[in-house]
Amino acid sequence: MSKNYFEETLYKASSTCDGSFKYISEFSKIYPFATENVSGYIDYFDLKDKSLLTVGSSGDQVLNAFYNGARDITLFDINEYTKFYVYLKIAAIMSLSYKEFKAFFFRHGLTPFVRNQHMFSKDLYKKLKDNLRLFDYESFLFFDELFSLYEPTKIRERMFEDDEDRNVVIKGINNYLKDEESYNKLQSIIRKISFRFINGNLFEDEVDGKFDNIFLSNLCTITGLENLKSLLQKLDRNNLNNGGSIQLGYLWNASFDSDDFKDNWKDIYKIPKSKELLKDFITEAHQIPGPRDILWEEPTKKDLVLIYRKN
Repeated sequence: MSKNYFEETLYKASSTCDGSFKYISEFSKIYPFATENVSGYIDYFDLKDKSLLTVGSSGDQVLNAFYNGARDITLFDINEYTKFYVYLKIAAIMSLSYKEFKAFFFRHGLTPFVRNQHMFSKDLYKKLKDNLRLFDYESFLFFDELFSLYEPTKIRERMFEDDEDRNVVIKGINNYLKDEESYNKLQSIIRKISFRFINGNLFEDEVDGKFDNIFLSNLCTITGLENLKSLLQKLDRNNLNNGGSIQLGYLWNASFDSDDFKDNWKDIYKIPKSKELLKDFITEAHQIPGPRDILWEEPTKKDLVLIYRKN
C-alpha cells in the first residue's frame, strides 16, 4: 500500500469513527467474524501445505485455513481495512490468552445481546500492540491511531458490521475458536505464518498466481449467475491448478434438491437455474449445519456449499 493511499485510508477510517464521514458503501465495513460456517466446509478441501486464494474481510477464512495446515495464502478483498484487521487478530492470538481474545473481539457478553464491556479494551490492545507492530507496521499505525483517538465502542459501532452472531455460534463456525485447546494450537504456529493481501474487486481485477484452492465465501449471493459463471471461468483458466478446488457458493437455509423459489430471490438460490447455468462448475454440493443449527443444537434447514473440482 503506497504512503498516500495508506494515509487516505487512515483518514477515512478516522473520519468514520468521529462521525464526519457519512457515506458507507455495501462493502466498506469490516465483518468482525465470518457469517458462514467455515468449520462446516473447510474439511472438504485438502489444505495441508497447499496454496489458497480466499476472500473474507473478517479474516476467519485465513485463520481457519492456517489452522488446517495451509501455508501460502492470498487474501483478496474489496475492503481496504481487511489487511489491518486480520493482522490485529494475528497479533491478538500471539499475545492474548483464549479468554482474553474472546473478551477483546466478542461483541456480546455471557448473556446474548448484552454488550461485552471488554470489547476492544485499550488495556488488552496494549498487550498486543507490540506484536502488531512487529508483524505488520501499517496495521500497527492504523489501529494505534484509532485507539489513541476514539473510544472502543465508537470504533466497533462505526467501522464494523452489526450482524455479529452469538458467541456460541462464532465458536461453532471457527475451528480455531472451538475451545482453548484449538486456540492454543493456532497460537503455537501463528508466528510462522504470513499472507499476501490484495485490495480489489475479484469480478473486475486479475489475480497473479496459481492456487490449489479458492474460497469465494458468499460472493455468489451478491451477483447474478452469468457474472458468477464468468468469474469461475476466469479463475479456472488463470488461477486454479489442475486437481484444484473452488468453494464457489455458500447459501444459507438452502437445499440442492429444492425447486421451490420466489422470483425476487437472489439468482443463486434459484437452484434449478443455478444447476443448469453452472453445470460445468457445480461438481459437488454439501449440506452443512448452519448458524441456527449450532445455536439451537438441533437440525433445522441446513446451509448449502457448492464446490468445483478441476480434473
